[in-house]
Amino acid sequence: MTETENIEASARAGHSAGASPTSEQPLPEYDNQLSGFHRAFERELQAIVNELPLTAEMRVLDLACGDGFYTSRIAERLGSGGFITGADISQAYLSEASAQVSRHHGRARINFVGATVDRLPFPDDTFDLVWCAQSLYSLPDPVVAIGQMARVVRPGGLVAVLENDTLHQVLLPWPVSLELPLRAAELRLFLEASQNSSKYYVGRRLPAILAAAGLEPLRMTTHAFDRQAPLGEAEQKLLQSYLEEVTERVAPYLNAALLHELGQLVDPGSPQHLLGLPYLTMTWLNVLAFGRKRSV
Repeated sequence: MTETENIEASARAGHSAGASPTSEQPLPEYDNQLSGFHRAFERELQAIVNELPLTAEMRVLDLACGDGFYTSRIAERLGSGGFITGADISQAYLSEASAQVSRHHGRARINFVGATVDRLPFPDDTFDLVWCAQSLYSLPDPVVAIGQMARVVRPGGLVAVLENDTLHQVLLPWPVSLELPLRAAELRLFLEASQNSSKYYVGRRLPAILAAAGLEPLRMTTHAFDRQAPLGEAEQKLLQSYLEEVTERVAPYLNAALLHELGQLVDPGSPQHLLGLPYLTMTWLNVLAFGRKRSV
């Protein structure tokens, strides 16, 4: 059995270990915002994928692959000898990803596996590159997650992580009197809701996290996705969803006056609606970091 066939066999075994993905299973609650993010910034995200150090015959793992957005795009950069596995805990996402890559016209082989990040069904040193995008903050311990990525990548191989800081991922023209109380309220929520609140600052800490997981940190770059009025439909929907999510998070921690001010900025029917400002500017920040597994 070839190395690629071994990877495929591992993927099939892992996939069959869980329930078969069906369209009836619900998608994760964050899907609307994540898929909206992909639609709004497809051009910039494609450019990031285009810059990944991929070669035609690489073996790649897309960890927390979601609906296959990155899986199919990475596959397009691989050749007939290349192989990519998408892994995710959500069976509903795996179903969507399978449908997504069925439209893939590249030559690379693609497979999916249902797995949690702490129980990846692959031997050590399996992949040439592990890709993980916008997922670390949702996991209990980013160092443990990166450690598993490091285990399954070969010596000399790369782990590539695209992340942001939850508290500072979106820059908007908030009123000065509101922005600091808003961020303080978010931080208070995260401190109360998580035993590891530092994971919400994961973007800026990626080199340290890669090192703590035993990888050699390489370059880290910040990617700013800029938009200004008038916003397109995809950007409008994404930012409105973001504003409503932030409002729900901070509402218990703001006084009545600040909460009213925030409500006016978030309400599309309000004259103060933030997204209706004629000269609105916004920036969505992302951090891309690479770590290399040291050769023995």
